[in-house]
Amino acid sequence: MAAVVALAPLLTACGAEHDPLFVTGTAAKPTLAWRDCPAAKGDGITEAALYEWDDSSTVDDPGRTLWHIKAADGKTLSQRIRLGTAPDGFTTERALTAALDPGTTYALRANMASDDQVSGLLTFRLEQLAAGRVVFDESSTESRAAYDDRDDEEFGCFTE
Repeated sequence: MAAVVALAPLLTACGAEHDPLFVTGTAAKPTLAWRDCPAAKGDGITEAALYEWDDSSTVDDPGRTLWHIKAADGKTLSQRIRLGTAPDGFTTERALTAALDPGTTYALRANMASDDQVSGLLTFRLEQLAAGRVVFDESSTESRAAYDDRDDEEFGCFTE
């Protein structure tokens, strides 16, 4: 398996060990998701984009945009969505027009409505995805159960 490039998370939450953005599902149906933060009521994703990541990509310039959706004013996404789709209340800025390639590294970026958790960026490869597993943070993978068992504070979700 090819090495996956590691990234520093873009969270503004003080003390966050991990980025709450994650990818789940299978290689055939990758799904964007954000760890629920109990203290951030009304929060949600306001914008999401998928990029083709390569050796010259950076956090500020993650590569060629493959898919981009943006919320209408006042709308947020609080559910998980399949990459390449646009839920109600979102505009497709760039449609995903080609199938994802198993040999390619992708970057996924999401912007949030919250002032506490502003945005997240992660890289992943399709071969990392499998039923019951998640890809998060710096291309880390683990079971969904292990991910859900982590303390919310590791993801910048503080009660006060």
